[in-house]
Amino acid sequence: MHSIIKTLLISILIGLAFGIYLYFNYDHKPARIFTSVLSCVSIGSLMMLSINYRHYFTMITGYQSLKAMIMIGLLIIAALLGSEFTFMLSSLLLPGHQYQLFNGGNIYILNLLIVLVTGIPIYVSEEWKNILQSRISGQQYRLLQLEQQQTVFELELLRAKINPHFLYNVHNTIAGLISKDPHKAEELVVLLSKFFRFTLKKNSPDFHTVSDELEIVTTYLHMQHIRYDDRLSYTIDTDPNVLNLQIPSFVLQPLVENAVKHGIETSSAPGFIVIKIALNAQNITIRIADSGAEFPDKPVTGMGLQIVMNKLRLLYAADFKMEFNNISEKYVQLTLPKRN
Repeated sequence: MHSIIKTLLISILIGLAFGIYLYFNYDHKPARIFTSVLSCVSIGSLMMLSINYRHYFTMITGYQSLKAMIMIGLLIIAALLGSEFTFMLSSLLLPGHQYQLFNGGNIYILNLLIVLVTGIPIYVSEEWKNILQSRISGQQYRLLQLEQQQTVFELELLRAKINPHFLYNVHNTIAGLISKDPHKAEELVVLLSKFFRFTLKKNSPDFHTVSDELEIVTTYLHMQHIRYDDRLSYTIDTDPNVLNLQIPSFVLQPLVENAVKHGIETSSAPGFIVIKIALNAQNITIRIADSGAEFPDKPVTGMGLQIVMNKLRLLYAADFKMEFNNISEKYVQLTLPKRN
């Protein structure tokens, strides 16, 4: 719509200027101004229509030279039709003007020259704009593909990071239990195998259900409970409405592992871990509290928390929140957008 109005205004101004010039330099007839404006508007409009909708005619070939020849043909047709339209309207609106088909004489040549001189540069400019826009769109698409590939690669790297310290301790616990309590040692081996199946599974999705994530965490906590016995107690309080909602895979286990490390491992006294998952408006809140020492001023320094932060940034950009609290109760709380 903007280009149509612009074309009409330019055509009217050119027609007025040309008509006024003819009026003062030739026969001083007001009809000169009217026919000049009418001619410029009709020819200019047809010229711009042929340029703006040229793809309907040029789509038959991929060669630029043939497209240019088709465009020149369209401009010639626009000039001739615009001229005839002007003659026809003039004969209807102005007394003394009689219309005859193709009886414009030199006016046809003048209009053809004007249309070609103005239309060809406009056509070339529009073609270059389309070519540049196509190149920019192609580059943006390739850049988007590279960013997506990089994101997938980084997520795979994050998924592959399993705390070697945890594995070392579990294997030591199994070795110690083999002679003292073979049943517990066997149970721990089965749990560790199950945990490995979760963490090393190929083609694991970036998101899975809260229920799946809790199964991973429960397996992990069960292993740690065997390791620490009465020193570790834990509770998991989950809103049933969130169990089938989607959250990033393996985002909860590193947070729980951090709570075990700082709440249980560093103390000889019994400790606890409390996990609460709730649905709050359009968000899922995950809170993990433990009985350990308070968080430092900059808590996101360990590998586990850093893995979680990196993964959430890749998946959500800034559309998530991680809070650390030391007042009245020590906990880390994760707020994620609801995802079905």
